Amino acid sequence: MLKVLVWGHVEDGPCAYFRGHQFVEELKNLGVEYRGLNKVGVKVKEGGENLLLPEAMAKGLVDFDTSDVDWADVVVFRRYYNTTICCKTEECQFVTFSYAEAIKHEHGWKERDLITRLLWPTFQYANHGKAIVYETDDDHFNIRPWNGYIKDVRPEYQLIEEMAKRADLVTTSTSTIAKRYSRFNDNVRVIRNAIDPELYKTTIERPAGDKPRVVYYGSTARLRDYAGYPEGPRNKIAGGYAGKAVTDLSKELQTVFVGTNPGTESVVAQFFQEQYGYVEGIQKFCETLANTHPDIGIAPLMGDDFDQAKSELHWLEYAMTGAAFIGERFRGDGPYQMVRDGVDGMLARGRGEWYDAMKKLTRSKDLREQLAGAARERVLKEYHYKDRAKEWADAFKWAAENKGKGAKIA
Repeated sequence: MLKVLVWGHVEDGPCAYFRGHQFVEELKNLGVEYRGLNKVGVKVKEGGENLLLPEAMAKGLVDFDTSDVDWADVVVFRRYYNTTICCKTEECQFVTFSYAEAIKHEHGWKERDLITRLLWPTFQYANHGKAIVYETDDDHFNIRPWNGYIKDVRPEYQLIEEMAKRADLVTTSTSTIAKRYSRFNDNVRVIRNAIDPELYKTTIERPAGDKPRVVYYGSTARLRDYAGYPEGPRNKIAGGYAGKAVTDLSKELQTVFVGTNPGTESVVAQFFQEQYGYVEGIQKFCETLANTHPDIGIAPLMGDDFDQAKSELHWLEYAMTGAAFIGERFRGDGPYQMVRDGVDGMLARGRGEWYDAMKKLTRSKDLREQLAGAARERVLKEYHYKDRAKEWADAFKWAAENKGKGAKIA
């Protein structure tokens, strides 16, 4: 049995689930044991009890429990880790690696991951006999200011780059990310996202009314993709073509949003007739999405470099809920380039295309059912999680067999 250890949680959040946790049982059947290391055990020696942990570490008064790492054949590092110390106040941009500076900071500071940056050189340089995999489903080097976690990510760029270079294998969710990360590593493998169809079950009846139900999901921050954002000296609204199309057809549609962040209900209510709060837990979210009974599922994007690297997950999930899909069309590669326009979904770019696609689906039940049925059939054939588990097992086994051969160790 090949032993694979994920550095961090394997269950929390969609990234951890869709890029790992959903495959755990199937991986066992393929000879791979997959589990996470949520917390590294530490023991403070005599003389270090009254010191801050970094001080005790610096003085050699801390022992680390390495039993989990000792167990593993392959260690997986993912995305980024919060190893910097930042201000408690969201508006303040204070970031440091120094606890001495943090203690003096006037607003106070948030505790962060103290261990990863300290132990990383062990994996980077030492002949520890472990294969290293670096996994990401976002291009963090092209993150934009509207992303709520930009403050966390940017200070981690050096560590992200080091992990990508050191890895025996880099895995990504899209060809766009693979191309961009190939500058760090020659061994990059695309493993696309996958779906467990059993999660998308309806448990409540469809609400009354005969209007087609158009559904959009994300978080409140993603309303920028739907409704646009102010731009220029006169605050002209840029983008927002999906929202404009829905507004133009509003008398014929019932609009639904899933993912409202607490305290933003009034913002979402300006654009959607129904809304559901942000849902914790993948199983509960999948059930919530199915219970919206979508006829049309949309995935607008503003189209920057960060968006271009995203995956086709919205298309997969809408397909499982029986919705006909409209997604953002990019020039060149994009998240929905695999969608066959007019066959198992529709692609749109700009106000005219978004309006035409929305109008066709709004006014033709037959077309909605045709596209939704074709999408579901294809997703079950090409994106089933049991088939994708084989790709993950092969990737882990390849990394174990080729450890140290191509990694760029500084």
